[in-house]
Amino acid sequence: MDVSQLCRTLRLVLESAPDAPSVEDLLKQVDGFVQGVQSSPDRAATVASLEDELQTIHDTVIAHASLTQAEPFLGVLYHLLPVLPPSSIISTWFEPTLRPALREPRLPTPSVEYAKGLIIAALGVGSYLGSSDEESAKQKERMSGFRRRLMDLYLLDAFNESSGDDVLEWATLDVEQREKKICWKANLEDMLIRVGLERPEDFLTEVFHCFTLPTSRLQLLILLNSYTSQPTFPDVAAVMASHRLTTAILYSLLFDNSSTVAVVALTVLTKLLPIFAVKATEHLKRYVSLLVLVLARIVCWRERPVPHPTEPSLGADSASESGCDRDDEEGLPEEMYTPPIHEDITWERLEQTFLAGASSAPSPHRYFTVLYYLFPCNIIRFLRYPIRYITDIQCENPYAVGWDEVLDEPQIKSRSEPLMRGHVLHPRLIWRGPVEELSQPDFWADYGIARILGECTMLDVRNAALGMQQRAPAVISSDPPTLPISPPPTRPFADKSNISVASAEASMVSPSVVRNEGPLTPMSTSMQGRPRISLQEMIATSVALKSGMDVEIVHPSASWSTDVFGAMRSRSPSRETDEAEEQTETTPERSSSVGAQDVPLHVRQALAGLQREVLLLRNELNLELWSARENVKHIGRLYQDRVLSNTAEMERQGLRNKLRKYKAEVSSLQRKLTEHKEQSNTVKSQLQDYSKKAQEKLGEFRKEKKEWMVDEAKMRAADKEAKETFAAQGKQLAEALQRVFQLETKIRENAPKVDRLHDYEKQIDQLIMLQRLWELDVQKLNNQTEYLAILNSKYRKMELRLDTYEKTHADLTRKEEQQRSRVRILERQLSLTQNQLEGARKSSELERLSSASAEREQVLALNKRLRTENDDLRDEVEELKAMVETLKAKVSGRQGLIGGRTSRSGSGTMGPGGDVSPTAT
Repeated sequence: MDVSQLCRTLRLVLESAPDAPSVEDLLKQVDGFVQGVQSSPDRAATVASLEDELQTIHDTVIAHASLTQAEPFLGVLYHLLPVLPPSSIISTWFEPTLRPALREPRLPTPSVEYAKGLIIAALGVGSYLGSSDEESAKQKERMSGFRRRLMDLYLLDAFNESSGDDVLEWATLDVEQREKKICWKANLEDMLIRVGLERPEDFLTEVFHCFTLPTSRLQLLILLNSYTSQPTFPDVAAVMASHRLTTAILYSLLFDNSSTVAVVALTVLTKLLPIFAVKATEHLKRYVSLLVLVLARIVCWRERPVPHPTEPSLGADSASESGCDRDDEEGLPEEMYTPPIHEDITWERLEQTFLAGASSAPSPHRYFTVLYYLFPCNIIRFLRYPIRYITDIQCENPYAVGWDEVLDEPQIKSRSEPLMRGHVLHPRLIWRGPVEELSQPDFWADYGIARILGECTMLDVRNAALGMQQRAPAVISSDPPTLPISPPPTRPFADKSNISVASAEASMVSPSVVRNEGPLTPMSTSMQGRPRISLQEMIATSVALKSGMDVEIVHPSASWSTDVFGAMRSRSPSRETDEAEEQTETTPERSSSVGAQDVPLHVRQALAGLQREVLLLRNELNLELWSARENVKHIGRLYQDRVLSNTAEMERQGLRNKLRKYKAEVSSLQRKLTEHKEQSNTVKSQLQDYSKKAQEKLGEFRKEKKEWMVDEAKMRAADKEAKETFAAQGKQLAEALQRVFQLETKIRENAPKVDRLHDYEKQIDQLIMLQRLWELDVQKLNNQTEYLAILNSKYRKMELRLDTYEKTHADLTRKEEQQRSRVRILERQLSLTQNQLEGARKSSELERLSSASAEREQVLALNKRLRTENDDLRDEVEELKAMVETLKAKVSGRQGLIGGRTSRSGSGTMGPGGDVSPTAT
């Protein structure tokens, strides 16, 4: 199937033509098209033309609000995923197709999953595999930008529960728009979480970069809360343990002053601790110093007091951003002072999230329970000597001041005392010390997350008491067991003197003392016009939700309380229809204008308080759901152990019954044993007599046996030799028979060959005789030819010698003439010399005689040298002549089939008769 045919089919389906195929058939055709494109050589051109056609169809056929057209189009895009490049999904299809699909709550779930799958696939690892390095770098950069864009959409475009403006805008929206916002945020959160589970390193890095902005921390912590609650998160928990985001969460708990952020961050950290204990133990031990500092910060949390009426009210933006741009402590009361941050740590402090007046401190109970279970010795050591412990472990100080100013030891000890009283003694406190706890193997190394969480739960005194009641069935109470109700944190609005837990419980126990303000009117207006909030009902609701009891939820009112929005204009029933018609024609600017109008401070404080309470309740609900899920796993394991223990108990009972039966058998056997002993005593005497006789007979039998043994050995040896002889003879006979058979077989096989061999031998003899005759004839012919060649050679040699002698004679004659002329010259010189000697004899006879004799000797030596040279020249001439003759003989060559043989002396050749004919030298 080509591109045009596929697009034509898609157009028919989108236009709902009568001859259009079903969506399932269309998707099957798309799968076939994808298989063809993957094996096609011009894949890039086909994909480019396909993208152009799809974009044309989207622009011309698909309506903006048509759900029936969005479903097949998203299905086609999802099935084209193997051939669509990530850049096409990111730049071409996200804005016009995928983003509206994620905002639409009425879209079917498969179509929404298609849209999510396309976005997640565009951010996958395999989208840039197989490409060049440069293209891979571009793809990674594009994917990083798209991931950052999704995070920005989640933080800035989705509904923010911590923003007062978003809540005011939410109040003005109709049901459809609210559903769209809820759907948009849920889909964004789901996509980010799924991307984070597939590529945790990139996801956590993006969250870390956004975490530096204080206004985004609460939303990011809520996202991380959902992220860590996923069942598959433990598989990637090791990545988060080694990531710097974990340190950033700890820094947020140490530096930020927002109690809401602290509660959510503490919830995330409480869930991470047992997961890190199983999946990243070494990384968890590195965070022990920061974990105990966080515990000290939460235990000694300084609550924010109620602002005085004279304080200036903050605007809408400052209420949501909550002064997070200020990192100093100016303008804060003394009890809200926090130590300055160290200059090496880049951190922007978050002062306040909600403009809700007083805020309660986060509860450290769960966090302390988990930390106390994992590192009991270090926690107790820190609570006993905080500064000394931090100094001993050489913890880096994240603050710009000393530990004496950061850690208030008396306050830490006093505020941690209720926590210690609410927990049972950890057994490891007796067996180990702080140093051994961090260096030796952990006792929970082989535990699972559910078991660690269950063990942590049993460290609580109330849960331990319930466990003891369940383990001790003898103590039976007539009253049904009641679940322990944990003291709720004082989150609702209160004055400067905080309301204690006892007063809250007293208000729950004695409702007749407190004025009932109705289930649906949590706020009322006093005589002075200030809003009044039923604190008892809020506490009762929170405690009821925590207790796990069945609670009947009354359907809430669809409109906001008139006491809160008393300053706003009321709506008359006659204008509801007109305003409803106008509401459909309003623009986004009109809906956003409501959040920008002036709202009284008490309304904003009430909204902020409700927002904070909703967030904290959701946070607690998520934590309870996660704890319930892990507890269910732990309960399943305990049930399995119980089944095994019941089986073991049944086996133990069966063994007891068998033991009782065996004891009865033993007693009866003992009685029989005594009887047998008596009988044996009577038999012993008889046995002794019998044994004597038997010994005598035994001696005789032994002698006979020895004789028999000797004879038997001899006979066995003879038998063995005979058997060996027979075996050897049989083996030789078999070998001989085998050899005879083989020889006979070879004789039969070679008989024709032998006959042919005899024929060949006869033919060879005949041929040898013929060859001998032929050789004799050839030898005679060669001898004659050689003899003729020798004669010719002799004749030629004689001619060459004659020529040589003539030339030599001429040369010698010429040389003799030269020598004679030279002798004459020398004689003349001698005569001249003699004359000179005679003339000089008169002057010096001795000198003349010596000079004459010397000259004579020179002349004689010269003559002797000349004679020697003449003899040498003659020898050389003779050698040259001999060489010339030899060369001539070689040039002439041999004639006939067999040439004549040269004698070893080189002076002659063999004649025809075999004699040596001399050659002249």
